[in-house]
Amino acid sequence: MKIRPLLGLLALLIVSSHGPARALDPRAASPSPRALFTLIGDVPLGDATGRTDYQSVDAEARRLYIAKMGEGKLLVYDLASDRLVREIAGLPKITGVLAVAQLHRVYASVPGAGVASSLRVGLGMLGLSSGTGMVVIFDSETLKEVSRLPGGVFPDGIAYDPVEQRVFVSDELGSAVTVIDARNNRPLARIKMAGQVGNVQFDRATGKVYAPLQTRNVLAVIDPIKNVFVTDIPLAGCRHPHGLAIAAGTAVGYVACDGNDVLAIVDLEAKRIMGSRPIAHDPDVLAMDPDMKRLYIASESGNMSTLDVTNPGVPVPLGDIFVGEDAHAVAVDPSSHRLYFALASVKGKAVLRVLSPRTAH
Repeated sequence: MKIRPLLGLLALLIVSSHGPARALDPRAASPSPRALFTLIGDVPLGDATGRTDYQSVDAEARRLYIAKMGEGKLLVYDLASDRLVREIAGLPKITGVLAVAQLHRVYASVPGAGVASSLRVGLGMLGLSSGTGMVVIFDSETLKEVSRLPGGVFPDGIAYDPVEQRVFVSDELGSAVTVIDARNNRPLARIKMAGQVGNVQFDRATGKVYAPLQTRNVLAVIDPIKNVFVTDIPLAGCRHPHGLAIAAGTAVGYVACDGNDVLAIVDLEAKRIMGSRPIAHDPDVLAMDPDMKRLYIASESGNMSTLDVTNPGVPVPLGDIFVGEDAHAVAVDPSSHRLYFALASVKGKAVLRVLSPRTAH
């Protein structure tokens, strides 16, 4: 299942501005979006599915893990040989996934599926059920399941704190964050939040865990030692914050607000917004390329915004491109700098679309 080059016409569509993508600030000396990427091709990922979701790169093992949400499968893709090497089935549904190379572990968020599960999710949103979602843990060397732990109403985003060796999972519709002791695969805490929880990230610079609260337009701060909510950072001008990324070593956070297509730039130390940028319509997953100083924001509209974060507090928009239908999640290989998008349906098949930045070195 090697990468198949696509026709030049499709490549032209992929690397040009399309659909609802926003225009660049004419005052910025930005390159044309058409100059930003080369389309490498599409890799088959089996039959089309209702939806794909998060992806996670294990840079040490040269693997990409993909949540094939609609089929309840965790896909394992070899970055070195550009091929799908394993499909792990038997999950009712899978949303979030995180590979932690130091632990040789892969964590998957597994909400339930079917009518009964939907009913429990509804009750969970009302505070009448703790949910039946799970966090499933796999050994990344054997790809065997290690453990299944309670995940709440609707487990989604996952973050790892390497200092305390704890895993944090956002229970989006259960308005909580689940904490797991990664040393012994043991549940530690369920931190109640005052609103629906978006993505979750650990910041080594501040030593805190952060999570946007979608229904309150704030960024929640969590103490990962005491496993308690600390405070909120108001996100003025941001509606329904969901996606989150943090520039390593800088205490600068980027929050994608899908209610009004804005990126909020947050000083995590000072607990205040530093500024904002317009981004492509309906943003979802954010990914950083630390060496290239790039921030990528994938969206439900299929468009992706690219920003230069050489100065983390003042990101410069480089352009928006249309990647493909359902290209709402992006992952970056820090070695090759390639971008990966698992698309749910392209001509009746699920595919992994691969782009390469033209300025990579």
